[in-house]
Amino acid sequence: MKQSLSELSLITGFDRRRIRAALCDMPSSKGPKGSVLYETVEALPQLYISPGDADSFDLTSERARLAHHQANKAELEAAQVAGSLIEIQAVADLVGEEYANVRSRLLAISTRAAPQVIGLSIVAVKAMLDDLIFEALDELTADDPPAQVAQRPVPD
Repeated sequence: MKQSLSELSLITGFDRRRIRAALCDMPSSKGPKGSVLYETVEALPQLYISPGDADSFDLTSERARLAHHQANKAELEAAQVAGSLIEIQAVADLVGEEYANVRSRLLAISTRAAPQVIGLSIVAVKAMLDDLIFEALDELTADDPPAQVAQRPVPD
């Protein structure tokens, strides 16, 4: 059965220009009102199979490719179970928590130092601020900063 470009477009859902380009080497005949007709049995495979696709498809190579990707996935899962691989979201959450902790500790320095600097010399203020900064850094580099902050007595 012969069909025009418009009819083939309705059947396949492809654009008429794509169909015309794919079928440019196929024999055609003239239809009513100047339309170009193509044999449907020959045209449809030409539209759905690009040149070389049918020849290059090899079930064995496709199975090998699938096995390769499955092996890669299994390797990643094994690394994750072993603990040598973690999800990026977990890392992002942990780093975000650490940044929030650093921010809060740094902002607390001025609050803790403000009442203590009244009447002190510049050298004494610098020494006190250095002590507070080093104390905050020690807490941030400890293995469990939140527990240490909770246990630590508040200075007068």
